[in-house]
Amino acid sequence: MPLRRLNILRHLYWLLRGFKALIWACPLCQQALSVEASVASCPHGHRFDRARQGYLNLLPAHHKRSRAPGDDRQMLLQRREFLQGGHYQPLAAALQGMATDFVAQREALTVLDTGCGEGYYLSELQRALEQTGKAMELYGSDISKEAARLAAAQYKDIRFAVASSFQLPVLTDSVDLVLRIFAPGDVSEVLRVLKPGGQFWRVVPGPRHLQELKQELYQQPKLHRIPEVPEGMIEVATRAVKATMSLTSAQEVAALLQMTPFVWRGSQEGRARLQSMQSLSVTTEFVVQCYDAT
Repeated sequence: MPLRRLNILRHLYWLLRGFKALIWACPLCQQALSVEASVASCPHGHRFDRARQGYLNLLPAHHKRSRAPGDDRQMLLQRREFLQGGHYQPLAAALQGMATDFVAQREALTVLDTGCGEGYYLSELQRALEQTGKAMELYGSDISKEAARLAAAQYKDIRFAVASSFQLPVLTDSVDLVLRIFAPGDVSEVLRVLKPGGQFWRVVPGPRHLQELKQELYQQPKLHRIPEVPEGMIEVATRAVKATMSLTSAQEVAALLQMTPFVWRGSQEGRARLQSMQSLSVTTEFVVQCYDAT
């Protein structure tokens, strides 16, 4: 069946189900949420807006540390342009292959990307998983409202919510695969929402990730340290993904700088020097850590 027709049928499927959420939980009482055209509600009467783009706002005011937490629109747009330009495609391809293998022994797959940003990696997983013919449900959460807005506007059959990764508005034992790609979050929450037999995949920078960028910003750039195995989990696989990224315009160099924490760090002279460069070859090194609950 052509993918376009498959996507249409999937969209109609969700419409016929009345937008009933399968994993979202009320962030106030943890009861299951039912989602209608413009609002989500729980059995206790708590209500949350569903934006016209389709995402849910499940971030109560008392869970925020600032008025508009997370990345702003300009940073997200630059990240989208950079990622859709294929610069981090080696990581996306690795995740696609791993997800295809992971779903092979399952009838269906429910995926949650916590800290999903503008939705690039979820959309890449979706393209690969569609080829398997397995049933799947993809969800993304981010503390940035702008991230959820951009993601939901572009990827109509993935479900997005504004939410904290430290207090996930997700039902217990409801997710097969939790992703966390260069994002913070609470491990105990991951353990809570994982189904028995589910896995947690954490993507972290490898030792020399963006080393050439750091050399422009610091006199003595340090190598990244690989995080230890989280408490309550056991590492079942690790995959390193290395490549050299060639940036061929000042716009691409600036976009890379803007989508990293280095935009606020390092020397001012180094940042100015990077923003004036017309080309740059940069090492990318990702480490995908796969965990089971103990």
